[in-house]
Amino acid sequence: MKILKFCFVSGMLFLGIITMACQHEPELIPGTPEVHFQSDVMLIINSNCNVPGCHGTGDELPGLNTYAEVSEYVKTGKPMKSKLHEVLTSNPNSEKYMPPKSKPALTSAQIDIISMWILQGAKDN
Repeated sequence: MKILKFCFVSGMLFLGIITMACQHEPELIPGTPEVHFQSDVMLIINSNCNVPGCHGTGDELPGLNTYAEVSEYVKTGKPMKSKLHEVLTSNPNSEKYMPPKSKPALTSAQIDIISMWILQGAKDN
């Protein structure tokens, strides 16, 4: 019985490691509407990140007020490897998760817009 339990636990652990290691970049679907930095991404960042106590002007966290500042946290075409995407999708209990627990989390639709913008090349359009 112990051997069977050991095999089951080992198998589940192996599957968990394989699943966690397989984080592929999403693929762009033809015909997907283009996401615009100013009207889509910056709107989300301004209403959720550039607020008092967070990334607003003069706060302790780095500014996210311009395309140049935001793009520092982006690996063009690779949302899964972008710091911006990572902090929005990490475990809410981790230190790197944004926004802080005192602020409302971004919706999955808002995160999808940011991810799509990165996937589309993170252009300043």
